[in-house]
Amino acid sequence: MNKNVVELYSKVLAEVLNEYELEEAVMFASNAEECVQARQSLIVGLADKGLSDKEIAECTKKMRRCSVCKIRNKYDDRSAPWTVQRCIERIKGIK
Repeated sequence: MNKNVVELYSKVLAEVLNEYELEEAVMFASNAEECVQARQSLIVGLADKGLSDKEIAECTKKMRRCSVCKIRNKYDDRSAPWTVQRCIERIKGIK
């Protein structure tokens, strides 16, 4: 996997975990609302940065490509919770 992709994933993941005050293992294992929103923020934020569904799935090592695709496709910024929107805006500032 490309070093730049892994580095970007690490930065975005750190921002999401900080925003939602979660640990990575909990974020991927739990179906609590804040964990679902954190996963959505991570996936949509990485997709906005240009990563493919396959690259995102490979980085997480916990999600399949079809799950990533489903989350990304169901995201609607007009109806997304404000916490998700705010986190995605913060991710957009990461270089």
